[in-house]
Amino acid sequence: MVTVDLRWGSSERRTVDGVGIHVERAGPPTGPALVCLHGFASGTFTFAGLAAELRDELGLVAWDRPPFGRSDRPPPRTGPDDPYALAADLRRTAALVDQLTVGAGQRVLVGHSAGALLTIQLALAGTTSLDGLVLLAPAIDAEPPLTVRAVARLPGSGLVAASMLRVGIRGATAFLRRSTRHGTPLTDATAVETGRCLRAPGTAEALWHLTTTWEPPQVAERLGEVGVPAVVIGGIDDRIVSLDAHRTAADGLGAELHLLEGAGHAPHEQQPGVVAGIIRDFVAGL
Repeated sequence: MVTVDLRWGSSERRTVDGVGIHVERAGPPTGPALVCLHGFASGTFTFAGLAAELRDELGLVAWDRPPFGRSDRPPPRTGPDDPYALAADLRRTAALVDQLTVGAGQRVLVGHSAGALLTIQLALAGTTSLDGLVLLAPAIDAEPPLTVRAVARLPGSGLVAASMLRVGIRGATAFLRRSTRHGTPLTDATAVETGRCLRAPGTAEALWHLTTTWEPPQVAERLGEVGVPAVVIGGIDDRIVSLDAHRTAADGLGAELHLLEGAGHAPHEQQPGVVAGIIRDFVAGL
């Protein structure tokens, strides 16, 4: 069995709005910085392949977005103090981008799936200076699972939902391995790490809250307002984000589109060398 090291940089802890955030960084502190935002039920470990390819020439920083990875899992709330609301996520992201890129030259956001959606939202907010966007399998057409929403409408569902999720999470690693086409040692390792992180205390409650309250931001019609150079990268065999969504994102942003053969929803895990080369060329052209 091939062993893959998913801890690709130095680790540190930051606190934003009272929430402890696990941060990982590598590469030179000056020059262009890649700020990497992972997707749903993932973590900094998803960028291990890219870091191995790029850390000798570009700065990389990533953090575990709550309630995932090694960051805190604050109890869900309702109203303006909800730590999982889009406004809170955007506020944390903007603060961390500013804190973690001090001394860097260009700031390029690299977002995967739901992280790409957050990347677009931050660019649209216009509160953070950005020089480029790299969108990996951008989930601009994602919707909360209909079955989960249906269950959430049942009386008393919230009382048992977290317990049911904890049971389902036990099989997360096996499910991810089965659903990933073009598996590699890296995708196998990230599947195992995803399963481990999802079993952490507090994750099931936060996941249920996220899934039943999240409203997908309507960004497709606003892509022309972004005004930041971008590149879109996806896999031909993506089963989660449609190829039409990739094309819509690229067309709306006026961005170059790369659809990779032999890759699915995680092209940066399945073909890190190819994706790194695209990013390297994109940054050089800014």
